[in-house]
Amino acid sequence: MGIEFFTRLPLHGETEYLPGDPRNRGDWTNNENIENTGAVSNYEVGDDFTYIDYLSQVARAAEINGFAGALMVNAPTGEEPWTVCSLLARETKKLNFVTAFQAYHFSPYNAVQTAATYQRATGNRLVWNIINGGSEVIQRQVGDDLPHDERYARATEFLDVVKGYWNNPSFHYKGKYYSAEGGGLKYPLNKASLPIICTAGSSEAAREFGAKHADYYLMRAEKPQEIASLIADVRLRAKKYGRENIKFGLSIDTIARRTEQEALAEAQRFLDEAAEKQRLHAAAAHAGLRSARVLSFEKEYAEKDGSKNVSDFFIHPNVWSGFGYIGVPPGVALVGSYQQIIERIQEYNSIGIELFFLAGYPHLEESYRLGEHVLPHFKKQRQALQRIPEESKYRIA
Repeated sequence: MGIEFFTRLPLHGETEYLPGDPRNRGDWTNNENIENTGAVSNYEVGDDFTYIDYLSQVARAAEINGFAGALMVNAPTGEEPWTVCSLLARETKKLNFVTAFQAYHFSPYNAVQTAATYQRATGNRLVWNIINGGSEVIQRQVGDDLPHDERYARATEFLDVVKGYWNNPSFHYKGKYYSAEGGGLKYPLNKASLPIICTAGSSEAAREFGAKHADYYLMRAEKPQEIASLIADVRLRAKKYGRENIKFGLSIDTIARRTEQEALAEAQRFLDEAAEKQRLHAAAAHAGLRSARVLSFEKEYAEKDGSKNVSDFFIHPNVWSGFGYIGVPPGVALVGSYQQIIERIQEYNSIGIELFFLAGYPHLEESYRLGEHVLPHFKKQRQALQRIPEESKYRIA
């Protein structure tokens, strides 16, 4: 089975220490009467070296170390992903950029025109991650009051229209959320390739949306048998739409070190810091801010409330849920020696994961650790991302 590796760019500040620590790189900490000491942590608009320059370092390091792309997480408190993608694309040569956005953020034609322009300028290096909001509270904060399942229905129409526009110079459509009366990409914008499409979410609505439209269905890390079950379910749903080749991706952090003891010590450092700051029950504080499915290991956090024993949070060999326990997304990390990390990647790959989003803290240093000690092991297996061939239904005869 093929395999490919992407990483992540920290659009909302670096996390060498827990979020809010004045030693972190980036100006996301604003503690009164405490001086920030991290790189660009005192950034002011107009400074010669800014946080975007740090992100550029991370992006170039990812490319130097053999990652094929970088995920840009979309959060209301972070930099805007499409803008950052555009800024960094001209500073890299082959790195793909995965921009996360919601159908709520763009009209279908605006998304098509913007993406086509980007693709032409970068050699088709844009990947879309269509998200639909994991928190009802945050959705309302940004002005979107559609209920959870309706957001997925809207996103389904959004991509129907996007694909129609992309494949036709004159596209017509009438739906509940969108309509089109003759618009579409024309020469030379239609030289560009529609971005590869990723999506995530484990609700019924999310699975159906991914089954119909995603080239890559992305998942949060959990126990391998649970991942395998979700893969089987989405594959079965995809067959209803005549889609036999849907692929699967996994987002998981890493604490990769020369020895297992060194990796465990680093994981323990995060727990000790959380204990010092009285954040050993942070996961509970986030419970009301999301509508995503609660994973099996998350249900066990209450039983471990207050624990600062690193061993309490392994849900599978080298698969550590301690980040989720202290409120650091995506919540799960591969923790171990370089060889152990390789073995766990092989295990997840064997059950159907072909695209891995790997990142650690700080992102810059972890990129080098993974690039020098883990990624080279998979050189012969690696395969570039590919679009799933679409039916001709988006074309007008």
